[in-house]
Amino acid sequence: MSITEQKSLKWYQQVLAIVSSACLMGIMWRARGSHGFGAKWGMFAVAFVFMLFIYALYGKRKKMNYEMLPLPAVFAALTAGGWGTLNSQMNGYLSSSANFVGEEAYRYIEISEYSGLIIMLLLGFGWLPLFAVTFASLFSKKKYEFKDFLIFIGVYYITMIIANFTISHYILQVINPEAVEACRAGLLDAGHDMSPMKAFITQLGSAPWAKKIPFCRNYFTSVKVISSAVGALASSLSVAFVLKDKFTAIVSFFINLSCAIAITVADIPLILDSDRGFFAGVKTPMFLTGYEWSTWEFFTGFILGLLIMLIITLLPKKYTASEEDYTYQTSIKNKRFSLIYNGILTFFFSFVVILARAFSFRLNEFFWDEEIIEIILTIVLSAALFYPVIKLVKKNLITKNSDSPLNILPQEFAIKILPDYLLIVLLVYFLLGEPESTLFSINLLEIISVNGFLEKWNSGVLFIPIIMLISFIVFNISFKIIVGKRTKK
Repeated sequence: MSITEQKSLKWYQQVLAIVSSACLMGIMWRARGSHGFGAKWGMFAVAFVFMLFIYALYGKRKKMNYEMLPLPAVFAALTAGGWGTLNSQMNGYLSSSANFVGEEAYRYIEISEYSGLIIMLLLGFGWLPLFAVTFASLFSKKKYEFKDFLIFIGVYYITMIIANFTISHYILQVINPEAVEACRAGLLDAGHDMSPMKAFITQLGSAPWAKKIPFCRNYFTSVKVISSAVGALASSLSVAFVLKDKFTAIVSFFINLSCAIAITVADIPLILDSDRGFFAGVKTPMFLTGYEWSTWEFFTGFILGLLIMLIITLLPKKYTASEEDYTYQTSIKNKRFSLIYNGILTFFFSFVVILARAFSFRLNEFFWDEEIIEIILTIVLSAALFYPVIKLVKKNLITKNSDSPLNILPQEFAIKILPDYLLIVLLVYFLLGEPESTLFSINLLEIISVNGFLEKWNSGVLFIPIIMLISFIVFNISFKIIVGKRTKK
């Protein structure tokens, strides 16, 4: 039986959904850490692929239309921040990340490993707040209108901005007083006789300015991380008390908490080999040496995907079961605006620009390594596919006067397109890019023997490719079992 014919997932499908989600997000978050997918572009790709997965499993719901498909991904990209020097603080040390006058190396100070733990949890909690609310609202019984989105988005940004210039500085003083004093010393060394808080306010939190001053980058980043976490909490609370939707508020809170746990737990490989901190004296396994960042990225996504899907599967069935009176309902009644929105954002940007950019950037790395070439390739590929995409959407919305931009329901579309989308991501990730970062860097003749394999394994070269490939295989098998046979229309 196809999943589109079921009212809800069976127990074994739920188990496989958790496994699939973990593998899918592990692959995508690691890809996000590579050139072409990186930064906010990569965060969009991670969230968008996850949305396709959710649509494939739970898409027989009126709220899950084509207009909502890319929206949580947009919000994920908007709020994704940075970690600067934060992800090594659980080892009990803090780096200046810039040299003091007359010194040729970074200065390190001892801090509490608990301050590092708290700041990492706050980093994760404030990473996906708008994604969390928008995603959770898809399962809520409350009907969301445009003004409702403005409320929780506005609350997040207003609270975050206010916190940036007020309370976050005092919270940091409590969490990590050593970091505040170190930043003060760095400012004095650079000729700025002012408090870290005043420096942040006068420079409006400028990261490029802070990077040039010892310990200042850490202070600025920490303040922003705390502010984003405060904004995330305020956003969920606004949904509960202003929009009167406690379901979405609670689910979004736990999604933010899941992200906090994922980013923090996955950080462990980065803090091994330290003589201080939670894992003092614990050696990094040889196969992780030199590839801790890639490992952190993969397991951040893996744990997050597992936890979010666990939350969804534990929800009462009344929130996740297919709607018996389901009929496709668009969020945009104006056909011209729907053409612009769906044609450009839902399909052209999400499917063409994101993949064309990754392909172009990594192809350039493989052959030319000239920045202008990657930009030209992205523009040419995107331009070539722009008209066919818009034409297809226009055919359905305008010519056929349909509410749907495609002649297929969103759930069926997601089931069909997700494995192909993921395959393209992996092909680009494994086969293009700097030669030493692709599969071509691995000489198969050197790993066919036991000794050769162990040598490559201990060097760390094989760990991420193997775990990525295993995850891809597990995902495809699990996904195929979950969705079942597609019925012919």
